[in-house]
Amino acid sequence: MIIEFSIENFRSIKRKTTFTLIADSSKNKSDNTFTVQLSDKRELRLLKTAVVYGANASGKSNFIKAYAALKGLVVDSVDFKINQEIAAYEPFELDVDSLRQATVFELYFILNKTKYKYEIAFNARMILSESLDYYPAGQPANLFKRTHTTDDEDIIEVSLGRKLSPKRNIRTHILHNQLYLSRFGSEAHPQLTQVYKYFSELQIWNVSDEFDLAQLNREVSAYLADPDRAQLRASLSKLIRVADTKIESIYAKELREDEFSFPTEISETVKSRFIEKNKLKVFATHRRYDKGKAVDTVDFDFNEKESAGTKALLALGGAALNVIEKGGVVIFDELDNSLHPKLCKFLIRLFNNPVSNPRHAQLIFATHEVTLLDKEVFRKDQIWFTEKDKRGETELYRANTVEGLRDDTNFELWYRTGKFGANPKIKALEFIFNE
Repeated sequence: MIIEFSIENFRSIKRKTTFTLIADSSKNKSDNTFTVQLSDKRELRLLKTAVVYGANASGKSNFIKAYAALKGLVVDSVDFKINQEIAAYEPFELDVDSLRQATVFELYFILNKTKYKYEIAFNARMILSESLDYYPAGQPANLFKRTHTTDDEDIIEVSLGRKLSPKRNIRTHILHNQLYLSRFGSEAHPQLTQVYKYFSELQIWNVSDEFDLAQLNREVSAYLADPDRAQLRASLSKLIRVADTKIESIYAKELREDEFSFPTEISETVKSRFIEKNKLKVFATHRRYDKGKAVDTVDFDFNEKESAGTKALLALGGAALNVIEKGGVVIFDELDNSLHPKLCKFLIRLFNNPVSNPRHAQLIFATHEVTLLDKEVFRKDQIWFTEKDKRGETELYRANTVEGLRDDTNFELWYRTGKFGANPKIKALEFIFNE
């Protein structure tokens, strides 16, 4: 579960900006919140969903990309070679000082009912600082910390915290451009590997990106083909069916190698890679009629016969249901891409509803679709906006900070009429053609 995420000097986000899923004191739509009893017996009330609105190029996607950058560094930096640049370093470019300063990410999250704080600072060449704290008894206890002393260091020493257990046989040196936490995806440790796993299992998808959507479809296909995921397969079939797609059910099967056909000049290596990537095929079962009466069913190749919207529903619905079933966090950029607003609302309500979401999975997404800005779906504290100032800096702010906003306000109308800001400021048409 995510509590708060702070971003500083990343793309259009220059100043430290904090996004929080801590619920405010309002009792409105209490089903949209949940309470966690932490290991120190304190309680924390969090939100199940949050939406981010803003004009094009206002920074919505940069906010989502910050999550992806943090996850990518945790998962992948252990494989960085010495002196390899850190591609995730994308500082604010419209200020000379920012180009020389670090990017900083700080995430508060809950794992196994315990609160954690993970913070990193980095530039193009090296990780400048990294620390992991947890809160077993209300106060922070450090698990590890690394700092650099000079810019010419290639190998960094990491200090292990007093509360880290066990410490025996843990290597405490790391390359200057690698995150220490990244090591524990391949080196087992009772505490640190669980934290690594938390980051690796964050689901972050750009729905408008064809590569992302194709990868997500492959993952959902694997869920459908897994004999141990019968519940998810049944739930996803129901979701597809209630969306009025005329599909009765869906399933996936693994194709045999002899079911693929290749030109003779294709190498065996290329063939193997293609088969591995495409060995799972999804099928959609439709009813077949004779004179208006259903007589039998026919199975269609899902990717060949179904619409782009139905494919998007399978991908997004599969990702959502997987997180709901297991617990966790899913983050979408452009949730509404190729998906009808009613279906978007349906997915959001799946998360907000305590019956369909008993594990308190969380959904964070960015969108342009104003009809989702519905007071029957969201509380004030679940709605966020991005807006750029005259210097090109992104400001991220919460709806409940806007003066005059009430629980019964027509959120969509306020947004359309500019009362929330975060709308594009388009000059007169003639301006384009004036010299």
